[in-house]
Amino acid sequence: MLLPSRHQVLACSSLVVSLFTLSACMNPGQPPAPPLPALAQVAPFTAADTSLASKINDVDLTHIALANLAKTNAARNDIASLSATIVKDLTDNHTKLTAQATAGKATLATKPSAQSQKVITQMQHLHGAAFDRAYARYLASSTKTTSAVIDADCAKSTNADLVKLATDLKTKLLSYEAQVK
Repeated sequence: MLLPSRHQVLACSSLVVSLFTLSACMNPGQPPAPPLPALAQVAPFTAADTSLASKINDVDLTHIALANLAKTNAARNDIASLSATIVKDLTDNHTKLTAQATAGKATLATKPSAQSQKVITQMQHLHGAAFDRAYARYLASSTKTTSAVIDADCAKSTNADLVKLATDLKTKLLSYEAQVK
């Protein structure tokens, strides 16, 4: 009777070990993988969050409308060129705000408030240097009041993303005001 060589025994033993290992992986008695955790739900806006979002919304819509007017009514080239930046920045800001409000189950107005619409209507009738002066004055006063509102309302808000959006808006408005002076 022939005995297997050492090389044949080693080759067969590694093959047997591999087969046992693979057979253990295909065991139908393995428990199923645990379920994935549920995605975190966004908390609905509180009354303070909704108030802040509404104020940001009105500022965005008003400044976008006025910047669109500045493209054609401004005499100063710096105001006309800045208006394109304002429209782009505040449109992006408004898009983020709308997404957050939707997630927070809040509804935002689609038009500026009556008071803001009155300002827009008055500015539509101005051209040249008169528009430039009125626009610079409005931007300065709006930035001051918006900054105060944002500071007060951010302290009451519980939504960190909304607070960040508000502080970004404040920073942008201060930057625009500095450029228009």
